[in-house]
Amino acid sequence: MRLRCAVFATLLAACGGETGGAPAPSSSEDRPLEAGFEEVYRIGGIEAEGWDSFTEIPDLDFDARGYLYIRDDAASSTRIVVLDGLGILAAEFGRMGDGPGELRQVGHMVARPEGGVVIVDDGHGAYLLFGPDGSFERAIRFANTGASQTASAETVRAAREGGALFLTLGPAARFSGGEASVATGDRTIYRVSLDEGEEAATVPFAEGWEARPERQATFQADDPSTMFGALGDAFAYFEPSLVFDVLPGGAVAYSDSSAYAVKIQTAVGAPAHVVGRPLHPEPVTERVRERARARALEALESSIQMQFNGTSLDDAPAAVREEVGAMMEGMVAGMRDMVENAGFMPEVPLVRDLRTTWEGKIWVQRWGSDPLEQIQLAGGEPAGGEPQGEGAAEGWIDVFAPEGGYVGTFSLEETLMPGAFGPGGLVAFVETDEFDVPTVIVKRLPEAVR
Repeated sequence: MRLRCAVFATLLAACGGETGGAPAPSSSEDRPLEAGFEEVYRIGGIEAEGWDSFTEIPDLDFDARGYLYIRDDAASSTRIVVLDGLGILAAEFGRMGDGPGELRQVGHMVARPEGGVVIVDDGHGAYLLFGPDGSFERAIRFANTGASQTASAETVRAAREGGALFLTLGPAARFSGGEASVATGDRTIYRVSLDEGEEAATVPFAEGWEARPERQATFQADDPSTMFGALGDAFAYFEPSLVFDVLPGGAVAYSDSSAYAVKIQTAVGAPAHVVGRPLHPEPVTERVRERARARALEALESSIQMQFNGTSLDDAPAAVREEVGAMMEGMVAGMRDMVENAGFMPEVPLVRDLRTTWEGKIWVQRWGSDPLEQIQLAGGEPAGGEPQGEGAAEGWIDVFAPEGGYVGTFSLEETLMPGAFGPGGLVAFVETDEFDVPTVIVKRLPEAVR
């Protein structure tokens, strides 16, 4: 099933369901900012041979002391590396297994402001809380153990004051009694309490705009080819992403539409305060539709080759080879049909990503000038990283004050979006070399953009 889900995830990305949309040219009203950030330390790289040698960094985050927590994945194992404010090793922990305090299937890692981390462990179906020294404190079960909403969490942030997480969800799959069910369309930001208790209290905090209604398709688990027809028009090209981050005091800033409108919500049910700039999304023309379909099909074919190459059934009985071959053929045909016939949103979204500083400033990343950039992002991006190759440096980052006033704009040629923001203007980036070996670089922002 993992193989099928990987191809399906690529399909969702190609349709714009996970990675957002594209573009807005640089505005003549931009107030340029220079990114001469002071470097504090760097760690890792090709020459590292000990604890500072990293393989893949999906998550990194700061606590309130300025300690940096790095999640390093290698093969099927995960470790957490903790650095103090000077980049000196403070702790290292993480052991795979099924016991208390052991990691089974890590989905996300976020730092606790008071020190330590929360591991969202999909295998255990629980949030695992560790102290600053790596000691295991306790586990809190996901609220919905039957089909845990956190099992498909896309983005997870820790409240600045501690004691809670905020998260959004991706498409969810359930398996029961030989049937599989895939649900799409959840556009909610959830608040998860980490207070004392065996089960996490999870409540909807903010409801994002839904471009399309939530859809659910049920089919036989051994024949997923019928899923795509059942989902029908659940996906469309250039659907805007739901991106968010936390603010001091328990508020959340988020973007959920193609417009340049950042919503700030302070509490459940509270009216959202909207900030932005007078920038307007471009219409999706017929020419853009043709190019998008062609690019999506190209991305899909590439993904199919990657996922199915090496899947050998030579040693299986003839009946099994025939059944599996027919199932794969039907599934691929269904995916092609969905890509060719998916609908289009009328506008190309402006906002690609959104992050916040500890002091409350809002960084909003706009897409580059190519409307098809989202379709090139069928795979994931490393924490603090950007796609490589042509067009990698296209785009802009607008900075807003906590009350919503526009501060200025960075070009991505000046700086990429940091992978993590910390107290006192600390930011962390992850850079990879030609061998995909990561280096973590910690810098300090000037006060004007903290």
